Amino acid sequence: MHPFFHGLLFGLWFLVFIGPAFFALLQTSVQRGLKPAIFLAFGVSTSDIILVLLMLLGLSSWLERPAFKFWIGVFGAITLIVYGIYTWMKPPPKIKELEEENGKYLIKYWIKGLVLNGLNPLLILFWVSWVSFASVNYDYSGRQQYQFFAGLLLTILTTDVLKATFANRYKHNINPKWFRRVNKIVAIILVGFGLRIVYYLVQNY
Repeated sequence: MHPFFHGLLFGLWFLVFIGPAFFALLQTSVQRGLKPAIFLAFGVSTSDIILVLLMLLGLSSWLERPAFKFWIGVFGAITLIVYGIYTWMKPPPKIKELEEENGKYLIKYWIKGLVLNGLNPLLILFWVSWVSFASVNYDYSGRQQYQFFAGLLLTILTTDVLKATFANRYKHNINPKWFRRVNKIVAIILVGFGLRIVYYLVQNY
């Protein structure tokens, strides 16, 4: 099988992995519209692409330096906890705000996805593990490795867009009370992931 198509199929395994960006994606799709959610998904994908490229270029040893992982973990934990607290406290959006938001300021959702996903030291370990796994288990040349991960990352991006589309399709007839409840659930999850990073840093550094 061609490495690209192998990567496409292999990427389906990643459907079971759930991180803070997943919940932010669903929340954005329901509360802000499909376009902002798609831009957020592209931001998440951009951070994945950058990390995988750095691994394939042989920079994994630099990314695994304790000082680098510690400080990226500190920034990641602060970002998740602060954003979680903000999500808990912010009022539910009004329908008028949803309509105005759909077509404007989309770049901020790309940045949001990039930051939420990229400032996570566990993500570095995640991709180091999978790049190492692919290198050891598949006899691919350098070019074939790029093709394999291109297919894998395309599958992840496609499934993220599908998740956002599904969530957006079933957002109708949702009242402000539901929005408030979703905000609080997402806030707890984001703070939980932030505290998980803090625990990881305390245990390892």
